[in-house]
Amino acid sequence: MIGDMMKNVIVVGAGSGGLSVARELSQKPDLNITILEKGPLSSPREAYKYYDVWDKNEMELIKTDVVGGSSLVIAGNFVPALVDELKELGVDIRPQLEQLKEDIGIDVMPETHSGRINDLLRDAAAELGLDMQAMPKGINPSKCKQCGKCAWGCPHGAKWSSLSDLEVAQENGVELITNEAVTGLIVEDNKIKGVKTSLGNQYSADVVILAAGGMVTPKLLRTVGIRAGETFAVDPFITVGGYYKGAKQDNEIQMNKYIKLPHIVISSHTSQYLLPKIQETHPDATVDDIISFMVKVPDNLKGHVYLNEVVKGIDFEDASLLARGAAIAGSILVKAGADIESISSTHVRGAHLIASARIGDIVDSNLETEIENLYVADGSVLPKAPGLPPIYTILALSRRLGQYLRDNL
Repeated sequence: MIGDMMKNVIVVGAGSGGLSVARELSQKPDLNITILEKGPLSSPREAYKYYDVWDKNEMELIKTDVVGGSSLVIAGNFVPALVDELKELGVDIRPQLEQLKEDIGIDVMPETHSGRINDLLRDAAAELGLDMQAMPKGINPSKCKQCGKCAWGCPHGAKWSSLSDLEVAQENGVELITNEAVTGLIVEDNKIKGVKTSLGNQYSADVVILAAGGMVTPKLLRTVGIRAGETFAVDPFITVGGYYKGAKQDNEIQMNKYIKLPHIVISSHTSQYLLPKIQETHPDATVDDIISFMVKVPDNLKGHVYLNEVVKGIDFEDASLLARGAAIAGSILVKAGADIESISSTHVRGAHLIASARIGDIVDSNLETEIENLYVADGSVLPKAPGLPPIYTILALSRRLGQYLRDNL
């Protein structure tokens, strides 16, 4: 429960969840809100410099350490996910989804921004009886130059990012401290009292909101005796592609169209990791000659995040789904004109680090832990991996938490 005299709020992490909750909380003028972020503040065009890849597993895990977090380097996809599952847990995010749709301007891209290869792949999929639909995007078409750098950090300011939430929060007096990681929590009598940081500082707080990401948030919870990280999921994915002279798919909007199959999502996407493989059959190939799909599958909850270890692997079910998706993607690519001998795949990577402090397990329906006034506002709270981009759902959950705290502090 929340007392009447609480004034100091600390948000740990300036990613999508942290900035979303800070934006909502900042509308209450009598709160002193501080955001502590491990990484620096950067412009979106340089966000690619702050990928922090965890490669100590058989599956490479992708995250970022920068203000704005993954919102700077995602493809701008906004698909509602886990809405019914959350409703069953007593969490209704539909009002926040509607609010975000208007705030962000979520819509499919106009035909002028479809892309030649996207259209080619759509037609090839249709010939095979597969429906390739437009992906809802948080991209302003009037600013989009179709450069293909969505996942590197939009250089034209066309793609929405959480920096817009930061702007609102700072206008309302929120303080952002960068390049300072929270390393511990201060708890007395089962109430949160503050945080400790990598610079040896201590910050007192009446409320602490953890939004440090699916690998860091559970570690911080474990330091105070909460057994988070017993579950951990990602979205395993590969990119499957082949040789198609002069495709220039790398200059089109990434993941602009997608195919939704049971347990598999196939979406138009290019990856530089394919080039060496394609050059084995076509030595003259450049990144402009790649035509490709991302194949993504929903993960299980078998991963673990401990204080000194992260465990996340590929099991038979993951491998089976990825193989099926790769076969379907390869068939569409060949139908579209890719050289069948050149069809190749990247290694398996994992994006969207989630489900390590789940609702109904580690936090309640208001995202509060068993320690009073200690909350979680990132992908850790998701009950499972949706196999779809989770940012829309994470933002809605964080907005909901911010509104709850704003009304009850």
